[in-house]
Amino acid sequence: MADGSRIRLVALLSAAVFSSMTVAVMMGPLLVALASAFDTSVASAGQLAAAIGISWGITAPLVGPVSDIYGRRRVALIGVLLMAAGTLGSILVWDYWGLLACRLVTGVGAAMIPPNSMATIADHFAPAERGAPISILISASNSAFVIALPVIAALAAIGGWQLPFIVVEVYLAGVWVWHWYGFPVRSAGARQTLGFAAHFKAAAQIRTLWCVLLANILFRAASFAVFTYFVAFLVQSYGLTQSETAVPLGCVGLGAMLGSFVGGWVARSGRRLYWAAAGLAAGGLCLGLALDGGTAPWSAVLLGCGGVVLLTVFEPVSWVLTAELSGESRATANGLLATSNQLGVIGGGSVAGLVLAVGGFASIGVFCAASGALAAIIVLGIALTLQAGRMVEV
Repeated sequence: MADGSRIRLVALLSAAVFSSMTVAVMMGPLLVALASAFDTSVASAGQLAAAIGISWGITAPLVGPVSDIYGRRRVALIGVLLMAAGTLGSILVWDYWGLLACRLVTGVGAAMIPPNSMATIADHFAPAERGAPISILISASNSAFVIALPVIAALAAIGGWQLPFIVVEVYLAGVWVWHWYGFPVRSAGARQTLGFAAHFKAAAQIRTLWCVLLANILFRAASFAVFTYFVAFLVQSYGLTQSETAVPLGCVGLGAMLGSFVGGWVARSGRRLYWAAAGLAAGGLCLGLALDGGTAPWSAVLLGCGGVVLLTVFEPVSWVLTAELSGESRATANGLLATSNQLGVIGGGSVAGLVLAVGGFASIGVFCAASGALAAIIVLGIALTLQAGRMVEV
């Protein structure tokens, strides 16, 4: 594939992963309006946000073999189409349960996009070239926190909760048309030599891959805990108003984007796992200090931003390493990695919430520091194992 075609492909995939993250996080600014519209509590409306994680987590590992067997293009088109169908249904429903069902459909479509997109990158870029495009895709996904959330909140203020869904639906329609005309008809790496179950079996036999998944769960738990509880921390610990937390939260979101760019550069390094391990340990420590409550508000914000930057360096490295380890079953392995993301989200939301109830925000800082340290130990172990394997081969 020519360089110009590969640039267009990365742009196409970036638009898709941005849309998948947007539909996943868009409910947050709409919870109060949805609770009022459907005569329910904010807590119940919050389940609409959680619902997409359920169908996402179930679908992600299943879609990988389908992509490996039947091709990336079909999965991409179906994924965007399901997101569009779920979003359109959300505009037309008349009760809470209908909206919940539409969110589940949206989650199925959204789950198909990231692992399929990462596998497409692996199909069209050599191993040494994958770091940069993967970091761009991750940055595009993380930009939903910085771009989509404020826009959705503004649209809701203008036209109610349905207007953001209408705008997202128009965007998804455009992405689907772009995919129809721009997505490669044949992927260079997708083959049909293995059956559905065989892809799972092949991925399951890669012991190092399971270590990567475990480290990813811990990384995701630490990062999601910050995005879930940082606003409440600023409000309760420093007396900031809800509106005053927007800029600090945006700074932390920018940290995720910057970390993914740095991670793309690190992923090309021969010592990438050592750098990633150092980032996980240092990032977790920074988050622990940020949530301690003993610093000035903007010191806590800067520590939080720095901690997210350091942690997120691991994310592009994990995708690149997964593609290298899994060979022909790379989309299957990517699906497992996506599922480990959801397990980390549960850990960062639910487990960190229990920790908060017991020991306050400082205990969440300890949770983040411990998660980062454990992930660093696992990644360091992977690095030493792979290095020993290469020495044996020599």
